[in-house]
Amino acid sequence: MIFRMHVEKNVCDSVIETLLIIQGKTKDGLNTHQDLAEMGIRLQLHPRLDGKKIYLPPACHTLSTKEKMSFCRVCVGSKSHKDTLQMLRALCS
Repeated sequence: MIFRMHVEKNVCDSVIETLLIIQGKTKDGLNTHQDLAEMGIRLQLHPRLDGKKIYLPPACHTLSTKEKMSFCRVCVGSKSHKDTLQMLRALCS
């Protein structure tokens, strides 16, 4: 029972961190985009050189600021793990 609770919390945290693009938690960085280019898949996500800067196109699951705030309001109002709710409250304030 305890193991299942930890797995649920970890999965929930990972989904939230991915949707809200929390710095340092997301796996959607330059190396990931370069791997996609190297494999020749998902052309729309390949890194692009824009002058001297590298542009990383957003993934299809990227939320707008308005969508992120709406997601936070729904999650904070739900029944969830205490640590997850604390993280959301901190991120959404």
